[in-house]
Amino acid sequence: MAAGLRALESLATLIDVVLEVRDARAPAASAAALPARLRGKTRMVLLNRADLADEALTRRWLTSLGTRHETFATIGTQASSVRPVRDALARLPRRRPTLHVAVIGAPNTGKSSIINALARRKAAIAQNRAGVTRHVRWLALGPGIQLLDTPGVLAPKIVSRDAAWKLAATGCLPESAYDPEDVVEHLAAWLRAHGAARAAEQADVEVFARARGMLRKGGEVDRAGAARKILTELRAGTLGRFTFEVPDEA
Repeated sequence: MAAGLRALESLATLIDVVLEVRDARAPAASAAALPARLRGKTRMVLLNRADLADEALTRRWLTSLGTRHETFATIGTQASSVRPVRDALARLPRRRPTLHVAVIGAPNTGKSSIINALARRKAAIAQNRAGVTRHVRWLALGPGIQLLDTPGVLAPKIVSRDAAWKLAATGCLPESAYDPEDVVEHLAAWLRAHGAARAAEQADVEVFARARGMLRKGGEVDRAGAARKILTELRAGTLGRFTFEVPDEA
C-alpha cells in the first residue's frame, strides 16, 4: 500500500480527477487513504457492490456524501451501472486535451471491475480478493480520457476494531490480516443487534458447520472452515443485503 501511495503522490500534478471506489456495505470504513496532494482534486465517490447493500441506506449515504462530492451507486460487474459515471467524466471541464483520472480505493472494493465496465473491455485484472493490483498503470477510457489503475490504499492504521471487522467481512482485507472466526462472531452479533435473526442464525459457526456436515474426524466442528464459508456467502449476498454503517453514526 505504501508503494501505491508514493506513486499517487508522484503523479499528483498530472491527475485531474479522483474516482474513489468504496464498498457500499461499509462506506466509511472503506474510504481510501488519499495522499495530501490529491485531497484538493475533483473527486467522485462510487459506492460499489450496491447490489449487496441495503438500498435505503445506500440512498442515505449518497445524499450524505453528495454534500461534498458527486456520488454514484455502482455494480462493477454491470456496465450499465457505470454509464452515469462515464457521462459525468465526459462533462467535466478540462485544462488540457486529456483528462487524467485516478481510480483509487481500499483493496477489493472492485476498482478493476469498475475500470473494465467504464472501458467496456477487460482492461484491468479483476478478482474477488484483496491485493490483486500491484502497480499503477494508465489505461485509455476513450478519446481524451486516461484512467490510472492503482493498488488498494487504506489508512496506514485502521482506526478501530469495529472498522476492521467490517473491512474483513466485506473482503477488503487479505485473510492473513484477520481471524475468520473472530470476524464472523462480530458479524453474527451485528446481525442479531439489527434484527436480522435468520441471517444471524446462518452466521452461527456451530450451527452452520453442523448443517453443512463440516465436521472433522470424531465429529469435531471445522470452525475455521465454516467461518470462511460464512464470509464467502456473505460476500456473495446469500445471507442477505446489509449495510454495516449509517451516515449519521459513521
